[in-house]
Amino acid sequence: MKCKQCGTENPEEARFCMECGMELEKEAETCPSCGTLNPPNSKFCNECGISLIEKEEPQKKSESTEIPRKPPFEIHEVEDDDDSEPSDEASEADKIDGGTPVETKQVEYIPPTGSESWRELCPACNHAPLTPKTYKGILSTTNLLECDYCGAVFEEKGSKYKFKAIYDISSEFWKRYGRKTLTEGEWTRITHGGISDEEKQILEQKASQDDLVSFVNKLNSGTGNLSVIPNPPIILKKGEEACVVLSGVNLLEPRAVRQTRGGYAGPTIRVAKGVSFRMGSVSARSESHEELRKIDQGTFVLTNKRMIFIGAKRTTNIDLRKIISITAYKDGIASQRENKQKTEYFTALDRHSVTFTINGRTHSVPFTGLIMKAAVEGKIRQI
Repeated sequence: MKCKQCGTENPEEARFCMECGMELEKEAETCPSCGTLNPPNSKFCNECGISLIEKEEPQKKSESTEIPRKPPFEIHEVEDDDDSEPSDEASEADKIDGGTPVETKQVEYIPPTGSESWRELCPACNHAPLTPKTYKGILSTTNLLECDYCGAVFEEKGSKYKFKAIYDISSEFWKRYGRKTLTEGEWTRITHGGISDEEKQILEQKASQDDLVSFVNKLNSGTGNLSVIPNPPIILKKGEEACVVLSGVNLLEPRAVRQTRGGYAGPTIRVAKGVSFRMGSVSARSESHEELRKIDQGTFVLTNKRMIFIGAKRTTNIDLRKIISITAYKDGIASQRENKQKTEYFTALDRHSVTFTINGRTHSVPFTGLIMKAAVEGKIRQI
């Protein structure tokens, strides 16, 4: 056994170099039967169970044809320009004088397809299995799975495994999954071209956002409609249909609020016990500003002709053709219309949800002011 540090040849059973004292690393044991790489000093193959202690010399090729074992990886021959396949007689004839065979054909690796576990096929390279290794320290023991082909290292973290290292840190696989901790099911799915649960969740969120944008755009353009609601709490006019009925909606309007601030300034002269005179003056300042005040709470109804609010104190009937502008907020909308100086605010819309289906996917989202604005503007465009 040759020392990697000083190059000294040592006996095969030596553990340390007799020249420099460096620990000698034994090469992995290769199974003569199936070709599987086994940890050093293995007595039996962990794939087929054959003994690795006594290795017999390969026998000479006999006339009888033996059925070969299935190789650990699938390979196929690269086709030559000639499409005809060589026969057994042709292969014998190709030998030169002296019995030396011709150079073998080039082979190309094909990643196996099927249900192989990620332990049987490294998810980083798809070329070799992962070898379990245990490193014992003073206070802890580390269990690893290592790939001898690409140097991928996976550390056991409870029921999951962390991708710790690889030879080529510039590879796309390392940039994508480096230092991530995933379950064995996720690593197996990645081995066969799948994605992790985190990536799947990100794709689903992006698809949901794209569907929501498409739904809002259809409402706004008037090409999409909300479902008709039967028996709304209003009397419908001829050809009128209700598409939104929301309870518990607040009606707010700006109101003028006046605040007065004042104070006393001046000397105080004491005449006797409990008797004093104040020689100063009192001044006051009054300011007025607008604040949003809750006017009422009730039911909000949207039809294809009107926008209606029905409350205990106030009932508002807005013709869609008279609406000047709609402003969207997170929890409601603000409406400005003809012959109405003050803006009307309708809030608490997001306490309700709306369900829609796009591209075969069904979503349920809060009824935000953006969706309500799109619905109102879409109805106006349909008039």
